[in-house]
Amino acid sequence: MVPRRRSEALRALVGGLGLVALVVITTVVPQGATGAPVPAAVATTTSTHSTPREPNEKKVCDKFGSTPVANGRYEVQNDLWGASTSQCVIAFDTGFRVEANHNKSSGPASYPSIVFGCNYGNCTKGTPFPRPISDLGDLRTTWATTTPAKGDYNVSYDIWLDPTARKTGRPTGLELMIWLKHTDRVNPIGKKVGETTLDGVPYEVWQGKADVTTISYVRKQATNSVTNLSIPTFVTDATKRGVAKPGWYMTSVQAGFEPWIGGTGLATTNFSVTRNGQ
Repeated sequence: MVPRRRSEALRALVGGLGLVALVVITTVVPQGATGAPVPAAVATTTSTHSTPREPNEKKVCDKFGSTPVANGRYEVQNDLWGASTSQCVIAFDTGFRVEANHNKSSGPASYPSIVFGCNYGNCTKGTPFPRPISDLGDLRTTWATTTPAKGDYNVSYDIWLDPTARKTGRPTGLELMIWLKHTDRVNPIGKKVGETTLDGVPYEVWQGKADVTTISYVRKQATNSVTNLSIPTFVTDATKRGVAKPGWYMTSVQAGFEPWIGGTGLATTNFSVTRNGQ
């Protein structure tokens, strides 16, 4: 299978010096990296979990496997792109749980996540995407998570923009991340370029580039959940900074985790995206 993710070399750190390929040195601790969309429909392995906790649970263990949830409105993807250790996601209508025991010191092992939109040709049922960023409307998201006491990871949205109304292939415009929480050793790709307050919440702003430009909004007050978060607020800020262009399209909203060490205990318990209340 041709890898759909960035090569590990673009994310890995050399000797703990914080050197990321194609990105300037920004910190002495290892820097994390950003997720990228993978083909949600490449391979799907589903089975009933041995000890189900939620209705309609399905287990996905293929590296790039996925499965629809909530009658197809969302897609849960395993996305084990950066490690040889095993990983499964237990998907259900409102989210998913991660089963993994990764041990990477140089970058993310994976991006298990839930997707709303179009991702490598697989569009979730009823999605408004691709959609011009000038016509996003009142686009909001609610997300609740649980995180373990041990391990290294981040809890982050991955929102993709493209110059065209792309449904297939990899977006080429901008990767916009919103980090709700992260452990101490894990930072976004690139360097910190400033701070901002959006909807009353303070964020650090990081920018970098591996194969596409990435802007990351890192919440200064960590949280495991957000309610009715306004996505256009972040897109507007990224446009003002010149990394998003007014004529571009949003192709998907994804929410998940980038585990470096561990993984079990990461879970999405509730997720939704609505546009104009629907």
